[in-house]
Amino acid sequence: MNQIKKAVEILKIGGIIAYPTETVYGIGANIFDELAVRRIFEIKKRQFNKPLSVAVSNFKMLENLVYLSSENRKIMEKLLPGPVTIILPKKEIVSNLITANSDFVGVRLPENKVAREIISKAKFPITATSANLSGKKEVTEAKDVKVDVDFIVTGECKYKNPSTVIDLVNKKILREGAGIEKVKLILK
Repeated sequence: MNQIKKAVEILKIGGIIAYPTETVYGIGANIFDELAVRRIFEIKKRQFNKPLSVAVSNFKMLENLVYLSSENRKIMEKLLPGPVTIILPKKEIVSNLITANSDFVGVRLPENKVAREIISKAKFPITATSANLSGKKEVTEAKDVKVDVDFIVTGECKYKNPSTVIDLVNKKILREGAGIEKVKLILK
């Protein structure tokens, strides 16, 4: 069985995977499976008051999760897919567990084909938090994933740097990372 198929099967039964993105390795679980999401916080030793980002495979999936103005959609179409996390107002469908009770959620549309294919085949968004213990250095290779996941997908992290995080509600850059030059050009 190929690794993408195996990863999807694990996600569908409430399991957790480590997967490559173009930035760093992420931990993925079905965002609609509360037990799996809770397990991510335990695995990472992450506090529940810290939100998790979510990864989608296309704009249709993204629009099911967030409220998107036409202006923000134009900005996102220039940046995504890419190494950027975008903060937007969430819809009811996104659990407060994911957002740490915030009205906003960070969304990624990875440039990494393996990540997008897993999400596309699973047919649901997955969590997009880094595959490391909370507060520790991010991981960019499968062999360095030390968190307790059910399956590790091997692949390449092109930028080997966390994503740039943009708050599109307030048009502010919250974290500079991979893709920052493009973000600064487009947000001008």
